[in-house]
Amino acid sequence: MSIPATTDPPYAPSAVNRLFGAIERLPAGGWWVYPLLFVAGIVYLQAFLWITGRSPVGSIAISAIAGSPYGAYTLWAIHYLSRVADRAVTAFRPASGMTDEEFALRRYELTTIPAGRIWVALPVGAAITAGSILFAPAAAIAPYAGTPLEALAVLGPTAVFGYSMFPIIAYQTVRQLRLVARLHREATALDLFDTGPIYAFSLLTVRIGLGYVAVGYYSLTANASFQEGNPVALATLGGSVLLGVACFILPLWGIHGRLVTEKAGLVRAASVRVQAMSNELYRRVDAASLAGIKDVTDAMAHLIATREQVGRLPTWPWPPQVLRGFLSAVLLPVAVFLITRALGGQLR
Repeated sequence: MSIPATTDPPYAPSAVNRLFGAIERLPAGGWWVYPLLFVAGIVYLQAFLWITGRSPVGSIAISAIAGSPYGAYTLWAIHYLSRVADRAVTAFRPASGMTDEEFALRRYELTTIPAGRIWVALPVGAAITAGSILFAPAAAIAPYAGTPLEALAVLGPTAVFGYSMFPIIAYQTVRQLRLVARLHREATALDLFDTGPIYAFSLLTVRIGLGYVAVGYYSLTANASFQEGNPVALATLGGSVLLGVACFILPLWGIHGRLVTEKAGLVRAASVRVQAMSNELYRRVDAASLAGIKDVTDAMAHLIATREQVGRLPTWPWPPQVLRGFLSAVLLPVAVFLITRALGGQLR
């Protein structure tokens, strides 16, 4: 994301943003890079298993595939969410009340990670990788190696890639959601009758939330062998689900209060006018001056209809179907998981 040439950027873009720029210049927008990264991870694991004799040459270890997508998926998610943020902030523009220069800077901040902030992700990813593999059950690492140290050599590169991406997306998520809350606070042209800008950032927050929840549920199912009895992996799993729910709700909570206040003001203004028409109607009836009384009753009916319309205006910054969809995506897998565990316990 660039800003006008007349406006100086507040900071240089990170290596990740420069990578995204290079990917977007590739044929077909470069989105094929991410599945290619996923395939490269699988090829590395399979080749290692063939070389060490853990798997017959030419065979495919399905278990090796389950832990491979995290890095490519997370890198893709950072890129995708940056594009979603760009669309969301564009949709919010009418409500911002900002000048072109102010808005361009906010847009740049929302879509661009500052340079020099993400290198810590590599040692963090390496530490989490070591913990998750060293504390993994013996049955989980048996298909890859005989000891945890050997498993580090086999699984380490793809695991470091995956776990290193998590601090980056977590950092960018916090940045983006704080900036969303800031844009909501700074907005000076909110209009309850124009729901497009009001709902704009729910497009971003729901996708961020679902992205984290999807990782949690994938880990719980496709990669379950590393989760059971593994405190490091389980903590990461639980954190991703809770973070996903928080990402959807918390950054939009602040604007809800502003919308409630705005709606109360509109209802009050309509009620004052309804009362004024009511007083005028009584005055004319008491004075037996019925000329033009139909105009008064028509005006009162329109004002009452307007007040009812205002009463139906939304004060939550997301469409009802988005909230229902998000809750279903979060709660349905939990319900299925609990039911299957309960049934499994009864069948034993």
